[in-house]
Amino acid sequence: MTKLKGALTIAEGHPDFKTDADIVFNNGRDKKDFILRTTCDDIGVWKSKHGVSISAFKAKGVAPQKWAAKIENDYWVFGIDATKADDIFAAVKIGMACYDAKASDLISDIYLKNLNIENDNQIGVDVRIKANQKLYEGVCKAITQAAKLLGVQVIVNFYVFSNIKNFKIPKENLHEALKNGGADSVETDNTSHKFSVGSNDGKRVFENLISHMHLAKFKI
Repeated sequence: MTKLKGALTIAEGHPDFKTDADIVFNNGRDKKDFILRTTCDDIGVWKSKHGVSISAFKAKGVAPQKWAAKIENDYWVFGIDATKADDIFAAVKIGMACYDAKASDLISDIYLKNLNIENDNQIGVDVRIKANQKLYEGVCKAITQAAKLLGVQVIVNFYVFSNIKNFKIPKENLHEALKNGGADSVETDNTSHKFSVGSNDGKRVFENLISHMHLAKFKI
């Protein structure tokens, strides 16, 4: 019997710019059978920003309660603060029900693209970098706590797309944040990737940005 592969993505924006969760190191592809996508924005804010028509449902039997929807082939869960273990736990439980999957199928591979605090252009460079480090560190700690709440014992592969010279959090600061968040190892792929990315406010698109893949591993 072939084991199905799943993945979880964090901090999605517009579906047109969703995170590619099939990419692995050395420009390889690891095709996922199902992907659970999460947004930080609550459903009302997300719909207002992106103008996407969806048929949403409120998941039952999961606390905290969250709205979810199927967009194209993927289930999305809204209002997931990835620095809160309870939110990640709720998202995974919803994904388990939607895909008839195990928790380990979803939380073993987690993908994130260009995470940064809101309105970060209004603060100084050093303050911005430190704030984004704290944000990544918080996400790492929440991931490990959520995995423990879910009762899984796995190696979590946390893939982060971020340019090594990202002025919002350079490679050295990103790796420091991931290690401070509990990662057992952190490495960067030599291959670069090109993506189009939407802004946090949903008003702008940055086309063909060069990004690099970083992999933090957590033994739960």
